[in-house]
Amino acid sequence: MLYSTFALGRIQLAVPIHTVLEIVRATHFHPVRGAPELIDGLINLRGKVVAVINTGLAMGAARVEVSNESRIYIFKNSKELQEVSDEPVDPDTSADNLGLHVDAIGPVIDVDKDELQPVPANMANPFYQHVVRRNNDFIIILKPAKAVALA
Repeated sequence: MLYSTFALGRIQLAVPIHTVLEIVRATHFHPVRGAPELIDGLINLRGKVVAVINTGLAMGAARVEVSNESRIYIFKNSKELQEVSDEPVDPDTSADNLGLHVDAIGPVIDVDKDELQPVPANMANPFYQHVVRRNNDFIIILKPAKAVALA
């Protein structure tokens, strides 16, 4: 399965590529009064309003700041996923497109099922699904539906 990798500080994370609608440059967010702090704000994606979650704050890390390298992952909504998926769509998947603001994107990687390792019990996190070891690096595979359910 293909995964899109990204950086959150020094940590490498990834999401299944089939859940990603597109990746856009982070520029300006329209603030939402009364929204939780982890919401960076709203963006206009070709006429569609998309709420953007600050991945750093959502995961208990430093705030992701807008930079030349930062990007926003726009995730497919439940209807879009249903159209392209052969498997049932996670019921936690949002009916709206949502974005995750990340520090920088990395390469797309192909991961075999036997490479997916369970998340160690001492680093359990509701967002973490698997860990993949590549050379001397570890990549944490996220559960996108859990991350976007925060919004």
